[in-house]
Amino acid sequence: MTEQTTRETSGRQDISIYPPAEYSRLTVADGRVEEFGALFNELRTRWVKVERLQEYDESPFEGYLAFRRGDHAEAQRLVREMVKSQTGFYSLVRERGISMVRVRICDLPLSPYLVHYEMAAYLADVECGEDIRLVDSADVADLLAQTGVSDYVLFDDRRVVALLYDEDTARLREARLVEDPELVARYVALSDELINRSAPLLDSPIYASWRKR
Repeated sequence: MTEQTTRETSGRQDISIYPPAEYSRLTVADGRVEEFGALFNELRTRWVKVERLQEYDESPFEGYLAFRRGDHAEAQRLVREMVKSQTGFYSLVRERGISMVRVRICDLPLSPYLVHYEMAAYLADVECGEDIRLVDSADVADLLAQTGVSDYVLFDDRRVVALLYDEDTARLREARLVEDPELVARYVALSDELINRSAPLLDSPIYASWRKR
């Protein structure tokens, strides 16, 4: 599943939480992590994803390209269709009783990407059984400063995949798999705190403001 483990620190006490310095490198191709399918298939308890960037380059997906050219209605239709088409994935989640939580950290005012594209995807995610949660970045500024955290995925509180994006293009450039128990435990604690401070999508004041736009 992974290449050789990379260790960039001289002592365990120096390992930063994000980007993690002790990890196995996963394979990124065309903006996707090739090992994600295998990791999803091994899920048994919960999946937590934290999203920090205010836009992701999702090319060549037609829905994202529609958003980029300003055809927001088409973008929203296509992204909803894409979410709803993941029937195998959601069937597996329901069959195993897996908790699916996604925490979206929002900079206010919301980016055009969130307003005209990703919010439609989140509504479809909710319909499919995900717990989508929103939080104002100002309300978790202390956590962001303390951990330097950005995008990552937590699998069963046993593994973390840190997602590193190119700052200029917002394209995924690297994925780091963390399995060290002590470092994973720090991600688990951070995930739980982010969940506690966030609100379910439909109850969030951020969502209420978006609906009134």
